[in-house]
Amino acid sequence: MKPIEVPQGPLKTPFYERMKALDTVNTWHQWKGYTTPDELYCGETEYFAIRNTTGVFDITPMTKYRITGPDACDYLDRLVTRDMTKVGPGRVAYAVWCNDDGKVLDDGTVFRLGESEFLLNAQERHLAWLQDSAFGFDVSIEDVTETIAGLALQDGIKAQAHTQ
Repeated sequence: MKPIEVPQGPLKTPFYERMKALDTVNTWHQWKGYTTPDELYCGETEYFAIRNTTGVFDITPMTKYRITGPDACDYLDRLVTRDMTKVGPGRVAYAVWCNDDGKVLDDGTVFRLGESEFLLNAQERHLAWLQDSAFGFDVSIEDVTETIAGLALQDGIKAQAHTQ
């Protein structure tokens, strides 16, 4: 039996080498086990770039859930504060989700990959809560965090995200 290689030390996203080549200040931090840059040039320059032109952010460490099934849109429409019926296939929307008492649990982006297929990106892990909230809905919820890398392209005030 061939031994399985287990990563040692901080993980690197698929974009690590490119980010490292662009990083002029060489300040890094750990985010959910991944090594990510704090900034590439300087915080002030990047702030104004995001507000006035374009900025890129490696979101690979974010938690990602694939939600599928005939009730996927109805389920997400109940879960988040955005009207998901207005988000067409191939589109992405920013959303906030709350518990039954209206307390904000997290925010993130929801990609509508197809009529009944979505990808929810979040900062925190919510799988147990998502599954509990799915009671009565014909949906499947899968944690796909480790299989999807992502870059967020922030263009002026609009934010778009692309995954690979």
